[in-house]
Amino acid sequence: MRILLVDDHEIVWNGTSRLLEQVAADLAPDEPFAFQAVRDVETACRFDAADFDLILLDYHLPTVSGLEALRAVRTHFEGTPVCMQSAETTPARVREIIEAGAAGFIPKSYRLQDMEAALRVVLRHRIYLPAEFVLSDDVTRARQADELPREDLARFLRVELSPRQRQVLALAIRGTPVKLIARQLQIAEGTVKVHLSMVYRALGARNRTDALCRVFDAQAAAALDNP
Repeated sequence: MRILLVDDHEIVWNGTSRLLEQVAADLAPDEPFAFQAVRDVETACRFDAADFDLILLDYHLPTVSGLEALRAVRTHFEGTPVCMQSAETTPARVREIIEAGAAGFIPKSYRLQDMEAALRVVLRHRIYLPAEFVLSDDVTRARQADELPREDLARFLRVELSPRQRQVLALAIRGTPVKLIARQLQIAEGTVKVHLSMVYRALGARNRTDALCRVFDAQAAAALDNP
């Protein structure tokens, strides 16, 4: 398991490395662990695009930061999940980060055990969203009359979606871009967009973030594990 941390506070490097190594050893004991840390996006992008399985990216960095940093890293490390970290955890900030394609958001204010739990999720290549974001007033909304009930969501994902739709949704909510979904499944980008549009409509979701929140709130992500 190869992980790159991009964070200009070098004091956090050792602690993050130890925590990641501990979690990785538990999740994949037979897989070698490799950790690199750099201070900025420019240095990160000097690595080969295939060098890492996961990238942890701080929101506030020197020179290039925020969404610009996320876009630059995702462009260079195409296909590698990029999980963003920030001390700012407003629903608006989390939403914009997820909508920009991050494969998760971890608040830097988390206690050690919460950070470990979040890292376990992202190291399994799942998107991590803070519970406070999923349950915030800015995210939750009144359910429409014809919208799928929360308690029926997992069954709907397992039974009502086609295998291809489950594949597409599973990749989309992990942060995989449309063109990479198309490449991985060997279908046209337009076909991916049609599948997502149909699934989002069925879920009552406006976009990927809304779909994520609905799936996570209903604890239905496991229904996508075997598409």
